[in-house]
Amino acid sequence: MLILLLILAPFGTGLIINRYIDEENRSLGVAYVAGFLTLLAAFQLITVPVVFMVPWGFETVVNVFTVITTLLTGMGIIGAMHHWRREGRMFHKTAKWKERDKVERIQWFLVLALIGLQLFMAVTHASFDGDDAYYVVQSVITDETNALYRLLPYTGTSTSLDMRHSLAVFPLWIAYIARMSGVHATIISHTILPLFLIPLTYIIYYEIGKKLFREKSEQLPSYMIFVCMLQIFGNVSIYNNATFFLMRTWQGKSMLANVVFPGIFMILLWLFDGEPGKRARRGGLWFLLLMINVVGAMMSTASVFLNSFLIAVMAVVFSLQEKDVKILFKMAACCIPCVVYALLYVLL
Repeated sequence: MLILLLILAPFGTGLIINRYIDEENRSLGVAYVAGFLTLLAAFQLITVPVVFMVPWGFETVVNVFTVITTLLTGMGIIGAMHHWRREGRMFHKTAKWKERDKVERIQWFLVLALIGLQLFMAVTHASFDGDDAYYVVQSVITDETNALYRLLPYTGTSTSLDMRHSLAVFPLWIAYIARMSGVHATIISHTILPLFLIPLTYIIYYEIGKKLFREKSEQLPSYMIFVCMLQIFGNVSIYNNATFFLMRTWQGKSMLANVVFPGIFMILLWLFDGEPGKRARRGGLWFLLLMINVVGAMMSTASVFLNSFLIAVMAVVFSLQEKDVKILFKMAACCIPCVVYALLYVLL
């Protein structure tokens, strides 16, 4: 069930979006990232209304999201099969392994070894964090009682709806994975999720690197090694993204810093790549930018300001570069989830 939920479903869903982006950006990794983000966004959109309207409605969330996930996965796989029969391929061709020189191949083996080391350490040396007393226990309570932010994790007693956390439903997604797989939510958080979220982050960094080093692709493994070293030796503070990445992987703040923010840069690099006048016309990428803002809202209230500010700055830059004021409105529209999230937080 974990393989179905965390590998097959994201990949199948991503195949839908894969057809609506430029061919040069189509890959297995891109399909997986796109599908993962889309499913997380779908969970957020389904769950938040239920949190407000059905206090003990986790079973409703489970049933609806399972149906949506199944439909999206099936549509993606069936559509990809038709596309493959029509076009002969689904992904962009890359240089064959044998065509790479010896040094580059050694560097790629080192990249895989460093990522493997991080996965091994994340599982065998899982650390306890004080925030687990809230976030992980919230996942456990939701799975065991169907309560949606109506029981206080510290005591188990009834409480009013916690507005600070109720709009960021990532712990409820963990509860969903636990419910469907039968694995305890604490094990899902500390042991299972790092095995998927750490590679997901490195896929995003790899896609960023492909754009930054597209004229010197032989330097891409060196860049990936550099990123790995920054993460491995980044525990210089309890507040930075590297510490969250490896020691608090399952928390929403970690997802915001290590998946959402790099994901925005990745999408923007894709959107505004190419010749002037032929950029910013890619429907699948605009959809992904919209979805990643929904995912940001799912992770932390900090995304309301940080996502919007980052996209606003880039909107000004790209609208001037393209000499097209419509880009401002398109990127503003992609920030609507952040605005709605902020309004809900203020009003409720």
